[in-house]
Amino acid sequence: MITSQHSLEQEVLQDNKEIFARLVKELEGADFELLIATAWFTDEELFDIVKSKAAQRVSVKLIIADNQENRKLPFDELVALGASVTKIKGAGYGNMNQKFCVIDKRIAMHGSYNWSVNARKNNHESIIVTNHTETVASLIDTFNDIENKITSQGEQPIEDNIQTDKSEVLKLEKHTAKEHAVSEFTKVLDSMIAAEIGNFDRSMLSKQGYERSKFNNGDHQVLTKALDTVYSVFINDIDVVEDKKRRLLTKIDEQEIKSINAFQESLALQLQSAEVESENEILNAKNKLINLKSDVEKNSQIIDGIKNTKIEFHQNIIGEIKDKIRHAKREFISPKFKWYEFIPVLTANICLIIYLFIFYSSACYILLFAVEDSKIAMQSGLESIPMEIFNPKAINLTIEKGGSGILFIFLFVSIPIFCALIKLFTKNNWIVVPMFLVGILLIDTAIAYKVSSAIHQMKFDSGDSNEVWRVEMAFSDPNFYLVFLLGGFGLLMLKFAFDKLMSIFDERNPDIASLRSNVLVDQMGEDISLEEAKIVLLKEEIQSIESVNIGLDAQFKINEVYLSTLPNKLNLIKELKKTDLITGKQHISDIATIYKSHVQNDNIPISIDSLRDRINIFLEGWNDFLHERYSIPLAMEKSREAFDTAVSWQTEKMKNSYIDKRVQIS
Repeated sequence: MITSQHSLEQEVLQDNKEIFARLVKELEGADFELLIATAWFTDEELFDIVKSKAAQRVSVKLIIADNQENRKLPFDELVALGASVTKIKGAGYGNMNQKFCVIDKRIAMHGSYNWSVNARKNNHESIIVTNHTETVASLIDTFNDIENKITSQGEQPIEDNIQTDKSEVLKLEKHTAKEHAVSEFTKVLDSMIAAEIGNFDRSMLSKQGYERSKFNNGDHQVLTKALDTVYSVFINDIDVVEDKKRRLLTKIDEQEIKSINAFQESLALQLQSAEVESENEILNAKNKLINLKSDVEKNSQIIDGIKNTKIEFHQNIIGEIKDKIRHAKREFISPKFKWYEFIPVLTANICLIIYLFIFYSSACYILLFAVEDSKIAMQSGLESIPMEIFNPKAINLTIEKGGSGILFIFLFVSIPIFCALIKLFTKNNWIVVPMFLVGILLIDTAIAYKVSSAIHQMKFDSGDSNEVWRVEMAFSDPNFYLVFLLGGFGLLMLKFAFDKLMSIFDERNPDIASLRSNVLVDQMGEDISLEEAKIVLLKEEIQSIESVNIGLDAQFKINEVYLSTLPNKLNLIKELKKTDLITGKQHISDIATIYKSHVQNDNIPISIDSLRDRINIFLEGWNDFLHERYSIPLAMEKSREAFDTAVSWQTEKMKNSYIDKRVQIS
């Protein structure tokens, strides 16, 4: 493989097998780009290599001639892989006759070798493999010039052509069976006649072009005489001799019978298909009617269920709530007094108050008078004051102190009791709870502390204790805990007992009952509103389902009408097919008659494309010699001169009406 661009390497290959092997080798070594221009591309092995490179993300650009041979390979698969494939249509005698390839902008292969099986196996070919920088650049420019020329002339790449072919198929599908049969019959006759009277040996004609070019060293000035010879042979070939006439007339008759039979079979199949389709449409329409009717019935059942079950359920709830409201609004009737509950509660309250009064009276005496009385008793030699937290003589001893002592006891006892009964003065829990806790924790703790301190002082004064009272001693003194627990527990029990006593009277209070009744009525009113809202939603659901049923009923009627039209539709199709059969057979017969008349009168039209095809083949052989004999630039120049000469020859023939009248120009 040629890999260096710094040193010139150039090689001429003339053996077809060597050429093919070198092409394969260089193509497989491509890294990023392939530029291929070839008139004929029918070699499947080379195509597979190019396709694999396109799949490997190598940029592939391909220019080929737009001819029948180049439609054998699936170039659309290359396009699908991202390659650019352009087919050049022959314009006049401007046949695309380039044969070169540039790989990775570094190596070029140019010569007479077409990328075809025939070139690989049969022809005598030669190519030049070179890395000459200027030659490679020149071929790249040539490739780009061809692409630009195609763009300026409005040529379409292969993907657009494929789309065009698809659109033609779509147009054909829109034709009636009769038009299609007539069109196909005409095409077959044209192809058959062209094959019969325009058949020639393409290889021999190309070889003649090669030999003529070789004999004249590619001199384009003698090309007009050579083209006159090609034209004369072409005219002789289209002259219909008697033997050809008989063959053509026989073939036309045979094709007429085949086309009519095929047309009849096609119509029969179409009619059968129409009958099956009609049966399916009728069955589908009936099934749809059944489904629509079923849907309407289901929706009606849902509506009945909503009305008779759900709405009725919520209406019953509303009725029950309204009965409760009427009952709540009736005049308040005081309930029967619960003596069995009132007497124990009242007794408990009295006992607790007496207990607390005596307990806190004793505590008050100890706090205020016990220490002093104990000292006086010891000095007088009298009986000492009991050193206990509960002194049953506390009230009597306090009375002996005078009226102020009694008043102070009442005030002292009232403070913790009022804390327990704070609910008498306020219903606010933010006040009730803190005040109660203050009564139990703060006041009761303070009383317990002072009582235990006074008792210890009496013991100290009497000599029963040698320690001076300290604050922390309260936490180890049993008297402190006894006072705290007995007082606090009593207050707590009084609170519960008094709350119960108040609730007994509240139940018989008409103002409170009325307030409760109003709150209850408001709550039940909200419940009624909620149930009514649910009923509204259910009614909206019913309306929605009824709207759906209206639409279903409309569809049911439409499908009934559609079902009734299907038999008439099938009958109409049958009539149309019968008419098509009669007129189609007549048209085919008329066309066959016209073509047979042309054959019998030696007036068979043939397209000028057949003449152009022959001249293109001749020029291909001519150009093969040029590329074999001369350098690439010179061969390309002489090819253009030959092309210009051929165009001038055709223009002159047409201008002076030298073309046979049987050759159709347009």
